[in-house]
Amino acid sequence: MYKKVCEKQRKVRRERRVMYSVAVQRRQLEKESKRYVQWLKNLAKVDDDDMEMCDQLEKKLDVLSVCQEEAKALRDHRREEEAKQRAEQEAAAQREAEEEERKQMLDDVKKQAEAKPGMVWNQQLREYQYLHDPTQESWRD
Repeated sequence: MYKKVCEKQRKVRRERRVMYSVAVQRRQLEKESKRYVQWLKNLAKVDDDDMEMCDQLEKKLDVLSVCQEEAKALRDHRREEEAKQRAEQEAAAQREAEEEERKQMLDDVKKQAEAKPGMVWNQQLREYQYLHDPTQESWRD
């Protein structure tokens, strides 16, 4: 029985030492935490300021979202109009180029179709042809 009592006393002493070391460690941590209190308060203030700024930005975004839809629609409409004008200008330039080419081709055809001296109209071929001149026969013919 004495052994048991001694053993229990040792166990109690051991636990007291553990409790004492825990208490000392807790006291040290509490002292250390006091250094961070002011710093944490300042961070909380900064966070509050950030939250206020975010709230203000949200309000501004709400106001702008009303105008944004209208501005987007106007911008899209303006872009469509510009695209139509550009397409019309390109089509007009293409038509002009085609018309100029067609006129050039007609002028070339007219120049070819004009009767030159010594040509006669052929009804079957519907074009001017040179009339065969017997005086210009080659000695090889």
